[in-house]
Amino acid sequence: MLTVREARKEKGRLIIDRLWCVTDPKAAGEETILPSGRVQIIFSLSGLPLSEHAPNDPQLDARALQVVQGPSTRPRRVSLSSQTSLCGVSFKPGGAGALLGPIDGLTDHVVDLTRVWPGDAMRLRKRLEALETHEARLDLLEDEIEEQIGDTAEATTVTRGLERMREGHAIKDVCVELGLSPHLFRKLFLSNVGLTPKHYLRIERFRAALNLLSPDASLSDVAFDAQFADQPHMTREIEQFASTTPGRLKTSRRPYAGHVRDTDR
Repeated sequence: MLTVREARKEKGRLIIDRLWCVTDPKAAGEETILPSGRVQIIFSLSGLPLSEHAPNDPQLDARALQVVQGPSTRPRRVSLSSQTSLCGVSFKPGGAGALLGPIDGLTDHVVDLTRVWPGDAMRLRKRLEALETHEARLDLLEDEIEEQIGDTAEATTVTRGLERMREGHAIKDVCVELGLSPHLFRKLFLSNVGLTPKHYLRIERFRAALNLLSPDASLSDVAFDAQFADQPHMTREIEQFASTTPGRLKTSRRPYAGHVRDTDR
């Protein structure tokens, strides 16, 4: 069972994309998680370590039960066993910095949350584990984050800049509007998003195409609707970010956004 909701509190709405809980006692097998460019905090409430979310990452303690997953730019194979019971939060681009500080060192890494949120991470996991319903867990998680959120000025600036770039405005014009030099805006973006503006927008366009890739979809229509130059351009980007082809993704089993399940499960 999966429960997902948006933030309800004032500051949380500025930085949180969604809060989620999943419980699947029969979870087994593997899946591929595709790049999102977003930061997540994940708690294992089953006692199963989260090391399988990044088995080859030297920064992750093999016993970690609470992690922060940095913005990803490449697909990762993970075990489904930890989905026995998980709870977490996905941040808007630039939002995690208001809670965790600069996150540019987390790109394509998964680290123990206690490294960046000392003291509170283990205590919060234990409190979440003691609750019986998804709704109660999400309420507690949001309350804790709301209390810890710092200055949101940089997150707000990143959001404004992204909105203008999505509308097609050149970065130099966006910088003029924000009152920042291109160098300072790029530095601010990298510190709070973990990626450059261009790299993040490429991943966002990839995710837009991914959401449109249904079994009956026309690849040329998907390329047009996701604003790629043409179908070959889309194919190259999908092969880079997903390590597979658009045709294979069309028929893949994706129970959650960006999660590709093995077909034999």
